[in-house]
Amino acid sequence: MEVKRQIDSMQELDDKEDPNFSDTDYLLAAYAASLRVLTSYRKIEDIDVNYELSRSRRPGEESPVEKIINEAVKIAYDYLTPKGFDSYFWKMLIPEERFYIKGLDLEKSGIYQLGAYQELAKGFGVREYRDLLASTKANHARLKTATEFGMRMLGGNDRFSNSLLRNVLAALHQAVKAEDTAAGRNWLRNELSSYWNQRNVIVEILNYIASLEHIENMSHWKAEARYARLLAELVKNDGV
Repeated sequence: MEVKRQIDSMQELDDKEDPNFSDTDYLLAAYAASLRVLTSYRKIEDIDVNYELSRSRRPGEESPVEKIINEAVKIAYDYLTPKGFDSYFWKMLIPEERFYIKGLDLEKSGIYQLGAYQELAKGFGVREYRDLLASTKANHARLKTATEFGMRMLGGNDRFSNSLLRNVLAALHQAVKAEDTAAGRNWLRNELSSYWNQRNVIVEILNYIASLEHIENMSHWKAEARYARLLAELVKNDGV
């Protein structure tokens, strides 16, 4: 796929210690790569590319070409693993989980624009995301912490409330509230029928949250990040 090749080539060029390319650059590259492919063909299956690119359309109407470009952007989002998160485990996450973790990645970079979260949601194909935000104010948008979620949004009709990540956040909340990591471990053991099979993914999520502990602009995660680090070790070394 041209989008993946474009991203791979940019990552090879980028300085690992002092990156020059942001996610925005990679997404623009995804747009460019998809357009490059599209404009190299007169027809793609039953789509007349030149005609679709030139014809006027009603407000809100999405052309077949736009659908292809949006799919290319989705591929780019799925392919861009947050720094510090294992790419193998990243592929196991559902879109809502990726949206949340990538949102934390935005905040780590000091990005608080609501539009950035809107673009994330669009890229991952997540329709309902505002309930995951602690603030939707202009230039102050950020995701809720485990404590801010509390035990709300668990086991509902939406995919996020039933996700592994949501249960990990609930376990983290239990650990912080009880000031005891065993409380978090017990939550995961009791509530997740797949706990033993998914421990590696749980540990990966907790380790990512633990990485927020010393991020200057994320002091609201400090206590939870510390407990995430301790809980990750407890889960990792858990035995029957």
